Amino acid sequence: MSTEDKQREELIEEVNAAFGELRQAADRLDEAVATQFGLNRTDLRCLGILYRRGRVTAGELADESGLTPGAITTVLDRMERGGYANRVADPSDRRRVLVISTAATREVGARVYGEVEVAGRAELEGRSAEELTLIRDYLRRAREVYEGQAAHVAGAAPEEGSTSTGGGTSSGGGTPEASAPLGDIVAGRLDFSKGAAKVSIRGDAPLDQFYRARFDGPAPDVSVHGGTVVIQQRRRFRPFDWRNQTADVSLNPSIPWAVSLQGGMWKLNADLREIRLKSLKVSGGASDVEMWLPAPSGVVDVVVSGGASSVKLHRPAGVPVRAAISGGASQLVFDGQRLGGLGGRNVLESPGFEVAADRYEFRFSGGASQVVIDTV
Repeated sequence: MSTEDKQREELIEEVNAAFGELRQAADRLDEAVATQFGLNRTDLRCLGILYRRGRVTAGELADESGLTPGAITTVLDRMERGGYANRVADPSDRRRVLVISTAATREVGARVYGEVEVAGRAELEGRSAEELTLIRDYLRRAREVYEGQAAHVAGAAPEEGSTSTGGGTSSGGGTPEASAPLGDIVAGRLDFSKGAAKVSIRGDAPLDQFYRARFDGPAPDVSVHGGTVVIQQRRRFRPFDWRNQTADVSLNPSIPWAVSLQGGMWKLNADLREIRLKSLKVSGGASDVEMWLPAPSGVVDVVVSGGASSVKLHRPAGVPVRAAISGGASQLVFDGQRLGGLGGRNVLESPGFEVAADRYEFRFSGGASQVVIDTV
């Protein structure tokens, strides 16, 4: 990876980390406001809508807040008792009920969220039209991703199957086993594109195939595009079903591999000591990750982004490493050195890192509860 590519990758991680930190800060603000004014979070969400719009119909408030008609009636009863909303008949259509803000609603909005809006506007006024366009488009796209994921979690999104394009061949298709011949493939890539529950990955010296995978529980769709194996979980967030999904993937160690696991991971156990690792990336958050890494050839990037609960990385003795952590960590163990309560961005290096030709670059973004980096 070139210096320019590495800087770009680091910037992407920093933007993602900053966006996550912004959401966390907004969540803490909402919690503080709800506590201070004796509201629950659902009431506060509706209060925010009323503050922005002034008056809405009960149906519009239900749609915008994502509540059912029955639930919005209960919320409005509480808000009206607390003096944060009034329900009146629509003068233009007596069959409709309008919900209007009160002085208390406007006071809460102005005292808290108004200050945020003023500060945000002051920051934006110093930006060029091109910068504002980029910020607007990024936020709009981020909102679309959140709304799409919310619909998917709620089961409103249709279940998707995978299709092979660009000459790819299907080799899984929702079956409990999948494999492909090695043929003339000289480099491999393993891509979990929609997250996973429990995943085990290992290099298998006796394996004469390109890869082999076995699945328990609802089977994913698997396709091969040239030297890339794509595994797409057919996940619909049914309670308790998802965590019963397991994937056991064996990789042919005669070729180098890049591994990418996107969309979130619950448990990942990867014994990669038998393979030649080009890069490894876990994005979208992870709960429990443990990896045994091979001796590196050149500079090998290992990236964990989107936050993690527990990450343990074991490398061969004598291999130098640099670890950059953004978003903070509750506990970090780095080659026996224990550090706690790290905030912001921290960088640690093992001796000899700068002059070593073969080394690891570890990057963590989005924060972590526990990170362990050691040698075996």
